[in-house]
Amino acid sequence: MVVTLVRTPEALKDARAALGLSADALARTVRVEDGRTVRRWEAGEREIPGPVIVILETAMGYLDSIKQIDQQLAMLHSGKMTSGETTCTGETDQNDTDIEPLAASRKSLTEALEILTRQPANDGSDRVHWYSLRRTTPLFDPALKDEWSLPGELSPEAALAYFTRHEDFDEGLEIADDEGPLTEFILEKRKVVRRRVGASQRLSLSAGKVVDTYFVRRRRNAT
Repeated sequence: MVVTLVRTPEALKDARAALGLSADALARTVRVEDGRTVRRWEAGEREIPGPVIVILETAMGYLDSIKQIDQQLAMLHSGKMTSGETTCTGETDQNDTDIEPLAASRKSLTEALEILTRQPANDGSDRVHWYSLRRTTPLFDPALKDEWSLPGELSPEAALAYFTRHEDFDEGLEIADDEGPLTEFILEKRKVVRRRVGASQRLSLSAGKVVDTYFVRRRRNAT
């Protein structure tokens, strides 16, 4: 069974093992100093940061979906689960009507998982960013949100994966090649502004200057 909630040291260790990441590799993925920090999380010596939980729970959600699809494909290929139409003799005429969509979904999930856990470029950058997703045309409906935000050192694709998973975009979101009629949203990547608060010198984080802008649409292969 795949761990989908990564909120404890034990779950973090299990998730890292399931993803095939060493402590150092996970440290590079989530942009912390080195594997010693990861090992401290796993030992319960330090609290697991929120952005790290976001990345790992999203990754484990993808991995769980991939494993479920693999089970369905294995059953279809073995004949334990049938698809297709029943012939006049009462037998099932096996076809690819179920297999092809499953295979396509698996490919999409695998690519998303690879993007989410990809090692960052070795450019010495340790900046943290803030992502803001907003509708290009606000709905102005109190029951519906027009804007969402997420702080953390994520790729734009990982930020969209978070919004898809946690903000009820069931069909999924993807970066569009250019602005067009289907680009319902705009994703802005902003610098994080750090401010000292009070005598304790506690840091307050907020969104700053826009670094990059991406046009976003709902996934074309949504069903």
